[in-house]
Amino acid sequence: MNKNRLVLIDAFALIHRAFHGLPPLTTSDGQLVNAVYGFTSALLSSIRNLDPEYLVCGFDLPGPTRHHEIFKEYKAHRPPTPDELSSQVPYVKDVLKTFNVPIISAEGYEGEDIIATVISSVKDKNIESIIVTGDMDTLQLIDEKTRVYSMARGINQAVMYDIAKVQERYGLLPDQFVDFKALKGDPSDNIPGVPGIGEKGASKLISENGNLEEIYKNIEKITEKYQTILKENKEQAFLSQKLSKISSDAPIDFNLSDAKVHNYDKEKVIELFNKLGFRSLISRLPDVHKPKPQPKLF
Repeated sequence: MNKNRLVLIDAFALIHRAFHGLPPLTTSDGQLVNAVYGFTSALLSSIRNLDPEYLVCGFDLPGPTRHHEIFKEYKAHRPPTPDELSSQVPYVKDVLKTFNVPIISAEGYEGEDIIATVISSVKDKNIESIIVTGDMDTLQLIDEKTRVYSMARGINQAVMYDIAKVQERYGLLPDQFVDFKALKGDPSDNIPGVPGIGEKGASKLISENGNLEEIYKNIEKITEKYQTILKENKEQAFLSQKLSKISSDAPIDFNLSDAKVHNYDKEKVIELFNKLGFRSLISRLPDVHKPKPQPKLF
């Protein structure tokens, strides 16, 4: 167990990735469980590779989020969550419960907001936080005490991002990520950005000026290529900035002690894995640390 390490699982980022990335897998009674299998495999890998002292899971709830209040079209082009995926969520929660992992959610907030809020609540403690996700949006949360363990390319190609790794890949600091996305937009979330400014242009503008506010403060010094479109889309750029920022003020009740990794009932987990048809995962279960036998007093 890695003392003072908090691992935070972004549940739906992993569930969606597993659902769309794995072939159909069903239980003996026909229930589709490919997303549950992929999530569980990622959970076991996280426990084995990251060795947390504390473990917590941030969950999305169905329904509109705080983003929809400022932009109705947020994620509007995404099709409704298919029943084949929704039906698997209770089983994911069953897996987490058997491992005694706290599940935290709040109406109107996404899993990444929950994670950011939990991290914010332990900032004054000597805690190292690692976010496990398949969503690169969380790179904006990286700092000296927070890293992102990205499974965007799958469990076997997971990449650990810290400040230096973000700089190496994007030429930006993590806290510049929100403004980077505000300029380039994000089709997957339907965040408009500034039309005509792609990833390279956004990276160049942010690295040269620092942030969105400075870009507009120095707009007359910006190359003509971008100046016109930036002026025409100023309102949209700042709207996209709001939509891109992960919130750290979700209304949750979190106690670090509740997230402490403790022994689980291995027999119950094996029973659940057998029910789900996950026999191949049983050999990957973490050890249960049995208490040392106490000497007899009499």
